[in-house]
Amino acid sequence: MNGTILGVVDKQVIYQDNQTKPNRNIFVVGGPGSFKTQSVVLTNVFNETKNSIIVTDPKGEVYEKTAGIKIAQGYQVHVVNFANMANSDRYNPFDYINRDIQAENVANKIVESENKEGKKDVWFSTQRQLLKALILYVMKEREPAKRNLAGVTQVLQENDVEAEEKGEDSPLDKIFLDLNFDHPARRTYELGFKKAKGEMKASIIESLLATISKFVDEEVAKFTSFSDFNLQDIGQQKMIVYVIIPVMDNTFESLINLFFSQLFDELYKLAADNHATLPKKVDFILDEFVDLGKFPKYEEFLATCRGYGIGVTTICQTLTQLQALYGKEKAESILGNHAVKICLNAANDVTAKYFSDLLGKATVKVETGSESTSHSKETSTSKSDSYSYTSRSLMTPDEIMRMPDDQSILIFSNQRPLKATKAFQFKLFPGAADMINLKQNDYQG
Repeated sequence: MNGTILGVVDKQVIYQDNQTKPNRNIFVVGGPGSFKTQSVVLTNVFNETKNSIIVTDPKGEVYEKTAGIKIAQGYQVHVVNFANMANSDRYNPFDYINRDIQAENVANKIVESENKEGKKDVWFSTQRQLLKALILYVMKEREPAKRNLAGVTQVLQENDVEAEEKGEDSPLDKIFLDLNFDHPARRTYELGFKKAKGEMKASIIESLLATISKFVDEEVAKFTSFSDFNLQDIGQQKMIVYVIIPVMDNTFESLINLFFSQLFDELYKLAADNHATLPKKVDFILDEFVDLGKFPKYEEFLATCRGYGIGVTTICQTLTQLQALYGKEKAESILGNHAVKICLNAANDVTAKYFSDLLGKATVKVETGSESTSHSKETSTSKSDSYSYTSRSLMTPDEIMRMPDDQSILIFSNQRPLKATKAFQFKLFPGAADMINLKQNDYQG
């Protein structure tokens, strides 16, 4: 089947096909125990048989339960495992650097990962410029096997930043100053790090080494040494990519974020070469979305992706998670670029109120009346009935928070909302998850 299953109403499956307007983006919110995996992720991985799929897989459960079926459906299966890089396809971010600005984007992501406070001071910018210069150097001056993060650390190891005598150029200076005057690596180096003086240089190198130290690890260096498949292949061939992300560990958040940022860019470049549409449509299922880090232009991506043949399912536990990462204004913009919003459960008041407000008001008929008693010789009672109309929330925040476990709310941009039964994969595809189980730690890229 082709399309995204949203829920079940009166024993009929409700789904969104590839022609849905204004877009086929779906926002799903559901806290722990809301059956996100069982009713959204697994269901739609099983269901989709035509489009390429990129699915985030926090525990590797989705790969283990569905990869065997996807192979039987004719999919190429790839795993990018940021939790266990030894059992993964390799991913080298340098393979997608074709212009100087792309080297800056890679350097920026890596340096930002160790700059949690978000301070963009001279230390930050000089460290970023040095890393950009090193990336451009290895990309243009080193053999292909060294055009990676390990190659960058090797250059720093081999070339001391300190000059032997005052007034001389350091070994690191010399490798850049020996390049042609208009070489982009030399230009970046001279206009950035070379301008730093004395102790500041040593401090910048020290900070950069701390930033990239995680990539010196043998397993990580091998993982980032080469790319086992091209990101553009996802938009050309029938492929599923399971992106396994660590649970309770943000060590490689910057690398995960860079992977998705480059994937978005590569798919758009491929579409630009094919009359603004992908040869093979692509579905993103982004579970635990906030764990992927912040994408600066995610709302723009959502607003334009439909025209290229891309649909995105963004999954969060609460709206406050999204607001904390992007801020309230950008979070609203992101939500507005999803044509369908699904509430599996509301784990807090903010989420419950948001969906209650989206559902709007209903007019209800309220019975009113009066009764009077006359105390005369014979007691008599008179009674009159009347009715009034008032408005109330279609569902109050409290009612949303107390929804049954198997119920969800579907809200559409151009249709009336629905109460639905969750689309449990074990009911729609009984036995499928147990047919061909694979082990994530047996995967070889």
